[in-house]
Amino acid sequence: MFDRDNSGTIDLNEFQSLWNYIQQWKQCFDRYDMDRSGNIEAGELHKVLTDMGYRLSPQFVNTVIYRFDTVYRRSLKFDDFITVSVMLKNYTEAFRARDVQQTGNVQFNYDDFLCLVFGCKP
Repeated sequence: MFDRDNSGTIDLNEFQSLWNYIQQWKQCFDRYDMDRSGNIEAGELHKVLTDMGYRLSPQFVNTVIYRFDTVYRRSLKFDDFITVSVMLKNYTEAFRARDVQQTGNVQFNYDDFLCLVFGCKP
C-alpha cells in the first residue's frame, strides 16, 4: 500500500507517508473513543462509521466487533479499527465498481464474489 515503487520495501518518504496515515487513524480513533478506554465499542464504532458516510445496521457493527475482537471485550483495539476501516473502504470501492447504476444492488457470480473477498481486481 505504501511501497509505491513496488520495491518490496519502503523508503524514508514512503515510511513518512505510512506514519502520517497511521497518525490520522489514531486521531480518528481517539476522537470516537468516548470513554478513553483505548478501545472502540460497538456504539462508538457505529458512530464513527456513520460519520464516515456508511449506512450500516447495528447488527452489522456487532458482527464486525465479534469478528475482530480477539480478546472478547466487545470492542476493537486501534490496530483492529484500522483493519476494519481499510477493509470496509476497499470492499465498498469494489462494490461500487460493480454497481454501475448506483442502485445499491449488484449481481455477480461466485467467482466474482471470491475475487471481491480475496482482493482480485474488478
